[in-house]
Amino acid sequence: MRKLMTMIVVTLLSFGVVSAQTRLITGKVIDSKGAPVPGATVKSKNGSTVVADENGTFKINAQSGDELTVTSVAFGIATTKVGQGSTLNVVLEAKENKLEEVVVTGAYNTKRTARSTSYNAQVVTGEKLNTIRQTNLNNALAGKVSGLQVRSQSSAALGRTGGIRLRGTDGFGLGGDVIYVVDGTILPDADAINMDDVEDVTVLQGPAASAQFGSQGGNGAIVITLKKGKVSKGIGVDVNIGAQFDNVNILPNYQNSYAGGNVQDMYKYTWQAGQPDEWKALDGKYYPDYSDDASWGPRMVGQEYIPWYSWYGNNPYSFKTTSLVPQKDNARDFYNTGVSLNNSVSLSKVTDNSSIRLSYGNIDAKGIIPTSSLKKSTFNLATSFDITKHLTIGANVNYITSRIRGQVEDDGYSNQSTGSFN
Repeated sequence: MRKLMTMIVVTLLSFGVVSAQTRLITGKVIDSKGAPVPGATVKSKNGSTVVADENGTFKINAQSGDELTVTSVAFGIATTKVGQGSTLNVVLEAKENKLEEVVVTGAYNTKRTARSTSYNAQVVTGEKLNTIRQTNLNNALAGKVSGLQVRSQSSAALGRTGGIRLRGTDGFGLGGDVIYVVDGTILPDADAINMDDVEDVTVLQGPAASAQFGSQGGNGAIVITLKKGKVSKGIGVDVNIGAQFDNVNILPNYQNSYAGGNVQDMYKYTWQAGQPDEWKALDGKYYPDYSDDASWGPRMVGQEYIPWYSWYGNNPYSFKTTSLVPQKDNARDFYNTGVSLNNSVSLSKVTDNSSIRLSYGNIDAKGIIPTSSLKKSTFNLATSFDITKHLTIGANVNYITSRIRGQVEDDGYSNQSTGSFN
């Protein structure tokens, strides 16, 4: 009992000491000229946060020795410690907001200011391109450059990068009048690079931009600068891992009352000599018009019929009839959940007069159309060596392998994938 009372007394004394150390601090936030800074945020080490009023005055509970962090828009960060007193002043220094000159990349990897070009030029850094990781450059540029329209493709179209239209294009096609330049080399499309290798992208608009690369008739150029080695101590390692999942969202509102064909009555099948013996099981049964790809055939009310696949052997439904009934989600159930894995790893090393960067990227995608898939690997080697102060030699090797499985290249009528539903 005596020990219990002793513990209670010690606990109460400790609580009283702690309570005595925490007190209300009144302060004021001012700038370097002594003017109050309204709306400044004051944070204490113990987690308390308050906002200064219109006169820059604030009140916060803190203990002696606590560190207060004070921030405000257009000002630097200030820190101060709570002393023995109950009042304090905090001075914030104004930031020097200087506009940085935008440097764009032109032909032969030349650098110049945006104001000195005769065409519109905009720069997008690799960090902004990969805010949401994309598998191709066109999709990554969407919404990041004014005057640029990305005509994206469905996730079902594995391996297709879509098209880009720049302001001033004299047609309404999918694009094709934009050239892609990677470290001075013109490439056929935007699918020839690994997005994790991109340092920045300069979008140049207008025929004058294309002309400097020797391309006539183009309406602009997308100039891509790849990353170089940057780590001077040891070997730099960069790993990026990403996954994307796709599902069909909107489908046409298909009618679901009538079967295929354009004749309301079905045809009676009569077996004849010379036809496969297995077809005898279907003798006297009825089938719709398979030859017409319309969908206004007999009304589906559960009648017995011969589906098209019953005529073929080697499957569980061979030479059997079934009921002609609507299938509510037959089109939607056709599609899979698409899964795209996008991974890359790079190694880099820099010395006093040389730089090397080696990277490997891999995209492994399972499409939303059954049996469709994409496997793509990208190897990139970027090296440079300073022979003298005025002469540097370098090499950039980019090797890509891509294997696409599935019929995804045709958007025409009845393309044996989604077109068959229509």
